[in-house]
Amino acid sequence: MQDPHDIPHTAGPRHPVAAPRRLWASVLALVAGAGLLLAACGSSESIATLNSGKIERAIARSSLAQRGQHALVTCPSAVPQEEGLKFSCTAVVGSISTRFVVVEQDDSGHVRYEAR
Repeated sequence: MQDPHDIPHTAGPRHPVAAPRRLWASVLALVAGAGLLLAACGSSESIATLNSGKIERAIARSSLAQRGQHALVTCPSAVPQEEGLKFSCTAVVGSISTRFVVVEQDDSGHVRYEAR
């Protein structure tokens, strides 16, 4: 009888299921590593943004109070709270649109706006 240790081993995995499992484990490790790398690149500080809806409503109320007209106002979203930052909003009444320049007074969300 031949000793099992003397039988030459052929190339390939000893367990046919082991190779796909190792492949999937490697893929999952790579994906998890990439996720951690992306998370590490992000900032731990969140940047405060203005409440655009509140500014839109304020401009609409001003239009109603000063001109007696209901305006549809749109402002950009995700504007950072930063003193001195300027951006534009648009108020539309019928077919007429008016641009409003908004200037941040401080980094706490206080703004001043005027029609241009």
